[in-house]
Amino acid sequence: MVLSPCWCSLFLAFLAGASASSVLKDALSGIPSGWTELQDAELSPTRGLKLRFGLTQHDFPQLESLLLDISDPSHPSYGNHLSRDEVHALSTPTEEAVQLVSDWLSANDAKSVKWTPSKDSVTAVVSVSSAESMFSTRFGVFEHGPTGERVVRTLSYSLPEELAPHVDFVHPTTAFLTPRRRESSPAAEANGVHLEKRPVVLNQSDFTSCVSVADPPCIRRLYNIGDYKPKIIDEKKNHIGVSGYLNIWAKPESLKLYLNDYIPESIGSNYTMGIVNITGPFDASPVSDEGNLDTQLAIQVAYPIPMTYYTTNTVPPYIPDQNQDGEMPGTNEPYLDFINYILTLEHPPTVITTSYGDDEQTVPRDYANAVCKGFAKLGARGVTVMFSTGDQGLGVDEVDSCIANTGNNATTFLPVFPASCPYVTSVGETFGFFPTEPSFASGAGFSYYFDQPAYQAAAVTGYLNGPAHRNETAMQSSMYNHKGRAYPDITCIGSGAFFDYYYNRWDISGGTSAAVPTAAGIVALLNDWRLQHGKSTLGFLNPFLYGAGLKGMVDITEGDVRGCEQPGFNATKGWDPTSGLGFFDFKKLQPLVLLA
Repeated sequence: MVLSPCWCSLFLAFLAGASASSVLKDALSGIPSGWTELQDAELSPTRGLKLRFGLTQHDFPQLESLLLDISDPSHPSYGNHLSRDEVHALSTPTEEAVQLVSDWLSANDAKSVKWTPSKDSVTAVVSVSSAESMFSTRFGVFEHGPTGERVVRTLSYSLPEELAPHVDFVHPTTAFLTPRRRESSPAAEANGVHLEKRPVVLNQSDFTSCVSVADPPCIRRLYNIGDYKPKIIDEKKNHIGVSGYLNIWAKPESLKLYLNDYIPESIGSNYTMGIVNITGPFDASPVSDEGNLDTQLAIQVAYPIPMTYYTTNTVPPYIPDQNQDGEMPGTNEPYLDFINYILTLEHPPTVITTSYGDDEQTVPRDYANAVCKGFAKLGARGVTVMFSTGDQGLGVDEVDSCIANTGNNATTFLPVFPASCPYVTSVGETFGFFPTEPSFASGAGFSYYFDQPAYQAAAVTGYLNGPAHRNETAMQSSMYNHKGRAYPDITCIGSGAFFDYYYNRWDISGGTSAAVPTAAGIVALLNDWRLQHGKSTLGFLNPFLYGAGLKGMVDITEGDVRGCEQPGFNATKGWDPTSGLGFFDFKKLQPLVLLA
């Protein structure tokens, strides 16, 4: 990471405390790897920047405490999820903070000012010149080499002294994240069936259950679901949410074809999935299969539980000198728009599956904290939030690319966010069609941002002090945070058949993008089982999984995950970073979810 002379002098001035009336909020040690500043790019002072301001939520510790109580099967409050209004009340900042921020935005001629219902954040459009004055910084145009994406960003920003205690973050000032699906692999050969992408029809009948394809009968067998069919078909009570970013679309027509071929009882029904464009209409990508894969695998064993696909436009183009107005969707804001929308619903989805993420260190810590708090709020509402851990193991293959962006060039494993948030259930993958063989490329590790939560402390300590860890080298030991939130929590099969709308054919895809929706569908079945017995849905799942639910998990004791040219972590008895707690045994979990 190399600072240009201009940035270097500005950065050193901030570190020296050049402005006594402002407080440095965030500063990068240099331009993040893979990005370059376009020195010759024109950036008009009047260009509009759409920014989100996150206000300090002083009552969050109380909400967090309530969440842990209602998610702990041994606590009397277990399952007593909070209402929309209760979460709203615990999210509202002080009146003083709201007034100060409102006045500040007004004084800087902010346009299109929009507050969330709880006033915990506000979006507004300000000109580049106003933003540079507000944050005592300079904005520039940066380009991401691998994708060509251009963004307007800064390497540091400050806040007025009187506002600093009331504003947790301003996004996307120093955010160089490039949210990506985590990550659907191209189909591979299996038992002689060549499945490389090609514009020819591949007959679904060529697939052999649990040999060349993980289809619904295979999933039912692997996870001991049998012929269980859900009975509580009411979207107000049990509802699968599938999140989509990067302008990726899910085709209802493709879902219909999938249901007709794989779910015979769906034929003749009027089952449809809902689609919600949270940030408004956009031109859907014509070449991605992620939306189809996620929705089809989420419903494969959960039909006919209601399902909704939620889309957000998160990759706006950079157009030099264009004045953006407040209605223009997308600010590389992949999570808070989604979270804030779901929190407004009286009846939110009861389980949400997400196949996206990024290297944790590319996400500004203050923004990551705000997003993680948002997932805690969803958990308090009774929502199980599930994220994939990615398909890059402990980081990219080359050790030279596994570098901390803290300025010291330390070699490190690269944890993934939001999988590293302690309020989500992170899902790794097992290899091929064998649920007892974890994929060495499945994302795993320990967060640098978030401390190890109490619910997993005993399990993780057992691994770190156990036999599978004894041969760790000094270099390996230095490449992760032993006290950080550890993931994955569980694993699921990283393969599945789906209808590929781009080539108009059946296909197979894999990776954690297949694992997490499959796992979410099984959680939806467990929710149905609890509802049948007059109980609430599961909500935040992890305290149950690491406690009473452990007896319903199938442990994986062989295999490893790798990355950064290091052997990484080994599977062993109990929790490990290779396979988490293992995978679901539905029939064993059924009585366990009814114990409280």
